[in-house]
Amino acid sequence: MSTNSNRPSSYNKLSYIQKVSRINRKLRNGDITNVAEVTGFSTTHVSDVLSGKYFNEKIVNEAYDASRGRISNAVKLTSLMA
Repeated sequence: MSTNSNRPSSYNKLSYIQKVSRINRKLRNGDITNVAEVTGFSTTHVSDVLSGKYFNEKIVNEAYDASRGRISNAVKLTSLMA
């Protein structure tokens, strides 16, 4: 079995809670609906998972991928105010 990887040696895998925290800082309108459509879960369940009520790795990974390249809401708001 090969242990070759494309990841740099400094790569650290994020924990479940770190992912949820980053997702919630970057959520936009319509994101919960989009994640629900892709994963096949209801919007209520997706919302509950992202708020921490339930645990679902599939939903968190999909939401993380959707919000990955965005700036956080706080940074976005400060740039709009300036």
